[in-house]
Amino acid sequence: MLTHYRDYESFKQVALPLLERRPDVHQLPLGILERGDVPILMAIAEEGDRTIVVLQTIEEQAILAGDVFTYEGIRKLSRILNCPGYVGEQAIIKPLLASHSPFQIKMDQGIYALTTVIPPVTLDYEFRLIEERFADQAVAFGWSFIQETGALPATERSRLKNEQTIRKHIQADTLFGLFDGEQLLAMASSSRPTASGVTISYVFTPQKRRKQGIASYLVACLSEHLLQQYPMVSLYTDWSNPTSNKIYQAVGFELVGRSVQITKRPKYQ
Repeated sequence: MLTHYRDYESFKQVALPLLERRPDVHQLPLGILERGDVPILMAIAEEGDRTIVVLQTIEEQAILAGDVFTYEGIRKLSRILNCPGYVGEQAIIKPLLASHSPFQIKMDQGIYALTTVIPPVTLDYEFRLIEERFADQAVAFGWSFIQETGALPATERSRLKNEQTIRKHIQADTLFGLFDGEQLLAMASSSRPTASGVTISYVFTPQKRRKQGIASYLVACLSEHLLQQYPMVSLYTDWSNPTSNKIYQAVGFELVGRSVQITKRPKYQ
């Protein structure tokens, strides 16, 4: 059974208790609901005693979060929703990638959570908020992050969206950097705060600064800062990049789940 919602608050009353059963793996939909993004699609899908929260706020994909449906159940749900892509836990999404599927993997990710920081080697750099005067450099870092990760298509629209996002983070005091004097070495942001936690994203170090412990130190500093306000810090990693996964594990992040983003193959779009 699939129940669609038009009223945001009514949907939240049903969705939040389901998502809060496992807040460590559901920070994405929890954060979006807390932030109040304008929804395109809100629904609750049920198969016997299993439930999936369906939330779509961007054209490219819908979030599927909750219980694991049967092979036929999730494929039927996908056909009914007919979205161009989905993101969710690997166990939920996997049946949509079976033979002759119209979908392909866009990104395979690890979901990590942290409640206690393991201090890395201290570096002689300063951790602080990124101010407006560093906005252009932060925007450039953000665009490089998008190009490397494929988080967004490399289009003019994505470039403008990146600039808008970075400047919003700066205005909201949620963009942080590691500085050598007045030189920005690396950046990371906090986003999607909820009562159960907050997410770190936009972690970027330029190529010439890598393999120097800068990313580890920045993430550790930011995590310590955020844990003063939130009970848990979470982040998503590129599962195909073992180096980045090891960086986060080294400062105390523990793997709590796997997430997969899928999109329709070109001939099905």
